[in-house]
Amino acid sequence: MKNALIIGFGISGKGAAELLLRQGVKVSVYSDGQIDLSDYPMIEDVSGKSEYEAVADKDIVVVSPSVDNGHKLVVYAGRFGIPVIGEIELGYRYCKGGIIAITGTNGKTTTTKLIGEMIGASARKAYTLGNIGESFCAQADTIGSDEIAVLEVSSFQLESVKEFRPRIAACLNITPDHFERHSTLENYAMSKFNIFINQGMGDCAILNYDDALVRDFYDDIYGEVYFTSIRNKVRGAYVRDGKIYVDIDGEYEFMSIEDIPLKGDYNYQNVMTAVLACKLIGVEDEYIKKAIKEFRLPRYRNEYIGTVDGVDFFNDSKATNIDSTLKACNSMKGDTSLIVGGYDKGIAYDGFFSNLPSQIKHIVATGDNVYSMMQFLPSYHEYTFEITSSLERAVELAREKHVRNVLFSPTTSSFDRYSGYVERGEHFDMTVANLKG
Repeated sequence: MKNALIIGFGISGKGAAELLLRQGVKVSVYSDGQIDLSDYPMIEDVSGKSEYEAVADKDIVVVSPSVDNGHKLVVYAGRFGIPVIGEIELGYRYCKGGIIAITGTNGKTTTTKLIGEMIGASARKAYTLGNIGESFCAQADTIGSDEIAVLEVSSFQLESVKEFRPRIAACLNITPDHFERHSTLENYAMSKFNIFINQGMGDCAILNYDDALVRDFYDDIYGEVYFTSIRNKVRGAYVRDGKIYVDIDGEYEFMSIEDIPLKGDYNYQNVMTAVLACKLIGVEDEYIKKAIKEFRLPRYRNEYIGTVDGVDFFNDSKATNIDSTLKACNSMKGDTSLIVGGYDKGIAYDGFFSNLPSQIKHIVATGDNVYSMMQFLPSYHEYTFEITSSLERAVELAREKHVRNVLFSPTTSSFDRYSGYVERGEHFDMTVANLKG
């Protein structure tokens, strides 16, 4: 490979460019938006050029997760037989270490971090990469053969895999998400299935037995399959009488759920997935348990950030889908004002409004999808619903109510106004800090 084109230059695009440059490949970048290449003088910017000028003489095209299969350069490259791959696929081709990959609608970051900490506790080297915040390519070619890459992988990243074959792959759950990209739940689920598509003899798949969509993957997986379950005895890991049991080569009691700081059935599913992944690569129980007991949730996952005038504020910016927000709402103790809204994914909100718990007394919506959301607002409801143009005003409206809590849990992605959920979460933190000041 001598010449490569990268489409998109965010975290993934930059990671891909850096890997290719380390390999001595000439790199060009195309972006539909503004990019700054001042730190990359060796990269040619072909943004705005014709399809022919951008793609001509390229040996490969690498797409960022935000770039879909219908992008004009992707289509053009396909016509001329130029391979088009994603950043995850590129990293895989240069990685010498073992790979554990995690996907699902919710819980990916928690599970990925937990696996990384379990492996780290055993004195083995693990890298937590991918959709978690640092691109796989940024480290892929530096990972040794005795080290492990633990990857959080999104449906967008899995769309473009060709040879990607993790030694261990897991799907945590599937709920409606990203219809703006995948159009249907079936398409979304099939993109998730791609995490298993190249697995074979010697590989392991971990499936959530309690999720029917995930469980149905079983028949089409060629690796060894293990399950997690809250309600059923399965081969893998399950909960019974308040304890987690593991059954890989024989059943035994692993630990009590009382010793797990992460509470709730969905977190027990995350923990069991992490336990299985680490058991399958030989991590000993003492290190797995140590990591579980010391684990703290990732930033902006229903994070308490302070109290102002007797009102508790919670930052759940990482809630990028309806299911995550409903879980956060159900965890609230006392009357709550909920702030929602963001990027319009084309998701229907009827199931959201019909499943809100009684402690939600007020909803304030802000972001690009607020009018789409209003289409599904029931004619009769027991909460107030208001729309505003800014997060600052949303916080003011939410705190004016006589409530115990203000919960910022957007239900959708942040790309209408922010680079990601972290920047969005920081904006909320700053807004609340200004209230204190």
